[in-house]
Amino acid sequence: MSAPAGQGLPRVLISAYACGPGLGSEPGAGWAVVQAAARHARVWVMTRERFAPAIARALAADSFLASRVRPVYVDLPDRYLRAKRRHRDVYWYYPLWQREAARVARRLHGEHHFTLLHHATFAVDWMPCGLSSLSREIPLVWGPVGGASYVPPELWRWLGIRGTVHELLRSAATRTVRRLSTGTTAARAAVTVALNADTARRFHSAGEVLIAPNVVLGEPEPGGSPAPAATPAHRDATASAPGPGGHGAPLELNALFVGRLVAWKGVRLALAAVAESPQWSLTFVGDGPEREWLEAMARRRGLEQRVHFLGQVERPEVLRLMGLADALLFPSLHDSCGWVVGEALSHGLPVVCVDLGGPPSFLAERGQAAPVSRNVVADLCERLDTLRLDTLRPNTRRPGRHGSAAWPLPDPASWTQEAFTARVGDWYRRALDARAAHPQRTADHVTP
Repeated sequence: MSAPAGQGLPRVLISAYACGPGLGSEPGAGWAVVQAAARHARVWVMTRERFAPAIARALAADSFLASRVRPVYVDLPDRYLRAKRRHRDVYWYYPLWQREAARVARRLHGEHHFTLLHHATFAVDWMPCGLSSLSREIPLVWGPVGGASYVPPELWRWLGIRGTVHELLRSAATRTVRRLSTGTTAARAAVTVALNADTARRFHSAGEVLIAPNVVLGEPEPGGSPAPAATPAHRDATASAPGPGGHGAPLELNALFVGRLVAWKGVRLALAAVAESPQWSLTFVGDGPEREWLEAMARRRGLEQRVHFLGQVERPEVLRLMGLADALLFPSLHDSCGWVVGEALSHGLPVVCVDLGGPPSFLAERGQAAPVSRNVVADLCERLDTLRLDTLRPNTRRPGRHGSAAWPLPDPASWTQEAFTARVGDWYRRALDARAAHPQRTADHVTP
């Protein structure tokens, strides 16, 4: 959607509970939407006060954005903020914030008469969307959103007892809320943008549903980031096992896991796969309730020399570790998107995952993801071995780095801000066209 000059610019109100320049995950996704929308329209963005310093710095550094973007900070009274101490408190705080954001949005619309509404974050399809309560005369873009991915029963054993109970409760709660609340949001939206195919199927009859990840990354260097001269995976390059054709294979390659150490992230699967792949080591980056179990299991299986736990590290260190690794092992069981997957691939790092949720949508070939089955560990091992065999090719410094015939990598240009800006413009065009074609949308036929 090309924007006309001057005062004729469309006016877009964005709701982004999380919106932080220079951050990953939800805050980064929120800010990416703001940047993209500003290329097509004048933008008002509702977000939380905690992001004000970062947004102020970003606007001060970019005169174009400063001329197009007006932040509006929305928070609940201090007594609510004081009560919001634990991670799970977001589940009661966020719906209340959306209600307050809706009130602010109605006031802002009375002042500025918006052309379009856009719910950006949280990118979840089962939580309320305050903008959906505004007049249906204003088209709404909802997304990208996800959350309709669930762990299949054949993989419950990899959650443990506590994780399985949590998954069953999550499934019941999200299906109920989706049926009662967000089905109406999907029907209200002129365009729904799903993070993955699972989510798209849930809302297939509610209107136009597109599929697009909300990952936006900086421009990679040509061919991906360069490989360091020496890596832990290749520190014993002179002591290598013989391979076909007389070429050596490193004794140890390094797989990296990045994320919270919670059961549904597939951390037990990652450990099991590396335990059965003796030429691979595994580095966990992140912390969480599963760490104690993982450390105990690593000791029990004699993996102390091959499995390492770094805990929480800063983002620059994560990127450095990606440069040292040979693969990202990310067998998450219901990630809607998986920002870290796109980030790894954009830096030329191969990804091994399970064919669930959003991560497989990033891969160059769907078959690179391990299929959902009771043999999932063997399938993950098979993919790790494919990457290992890449090192047997002449002049190959690292398995799959920058892609190969055996393991092609997708084009990293797919996740640049420029590409995302074009997608957002397309969503806005579609939303405005949908309003003209279907002025009266009804809320029905949404799969819970």
